[in-house]
Amino acid sequence: MGAKENKEVVRKVEEAWDTGKLDALDTLFDPKFNNAQSGVPQLPVGLEGATMAHRMAMSSFPDRTIQVQDIIAEGDKVVVRCRMIGTNTGGVQWAGAPANGNKVDIEWISVYTLRNGKIVDHVGLNDVMALMTQLGVMPAPGA
Repeated sequence: MGAKENKEVVRKVEEAWDTGKLDALDTLFDPKFNNAQSGVPQLPVGLEGATMAHRMAMSSFPDRTIQVQDIIAEGDKVVVRCRMIGTNTGGVQWAGAPANGNKVDIEWISVYTLRNGKIVDHVGLNDVMALMTQLGVMPAPGA
């Protein structure tokens, strides 16, 4: 598959995460999908763990929306920059943040590797400092 087709797979993945249509993910990920580098501690590696992490995020930020800001593909790699906006109405246990109604607006970059039209690997870089600051768990830099 080419870069154009790979970008479309990643678009479908981001749309499924955003809309909560997680059943669609089974057809987009390879059964041996590896997200060990960007997985959540204490959760299994692979799509099962990624789905569990997504459900945790949805319980923390039930009004969460995802916007794809950029998507770039070359060969078997697709890089996507996303923005998440939501309200902490469920608490973020792993961050020590109780439900407090704080608005969050963060970005991340994901690098997907695809093979035969399926995602086989994911590496993600998240702006955790901005999230922690917006949750009220830590002061803003320089504050």
